[in-house]
Formats: sequence, structure tokens, C-alpha cells
Amino acid sequence: MADSTIKVPDTTRDHLASLARERGTTIGALVTELAATQLTAAQAREKVAESRRIMRERMHSTLTDEEFDATPNALDKVYEIAAANARRALGDTAA
Repeated sequence: MADSTIKVPDTTRDHLASLARERGTTIGALVTELAATQLTAAQAREKVAESRRIMRERMHSTLTDEEFDATPNALDKVYEIAAANARRALGDTAA
């Protein structure tokens, strides 16, 4: 794969160089890691849609997208409920 040049202000370059040096890596590797770990808006929407689809399928949920959107941290709450149900099914009441 060919390398590319990205123009950034000198202060940004210097900061990235310091970070890379501290981590024992290169600026290029830092940028590659950033790109690999950050979702685009489209990827984030796809991930949300897929998570909701799986939750509906596996947990027989009837929550609509509107209900998810209106409830802060709805998916986290669903996971907490699922974990509590799993613990209860296993006979472990300790949380």
C-alpha cells in the first residue's frame, strides 16, 4: 500500500510526534489506529441498526426506533436487564 501525505499545522505534527515517541510507534501508525477505531456516521448508523435488529430478534423486543431514540442509553438498559435475567436463570442473585 502506498503512503500518503497529510498536511497538518506544525503544532499538530509536533504533538503527534510526541505521542508516537511516547508510545514507541510512528505518526503513521497513530493515524492508522485512529482511522481503524473511529466509525464514520454511516458506519455508526449501521451498527445501531444492526444492534437493534439483533436485540429485537433475540430478546423478542417490540421497542421501535422512536422509542429507542427517546430513551437515553436504551440499549445499555436492555443489556442490564438481559444480564440480570441471565444471572437469575443461573441462580446467582449477586449483582
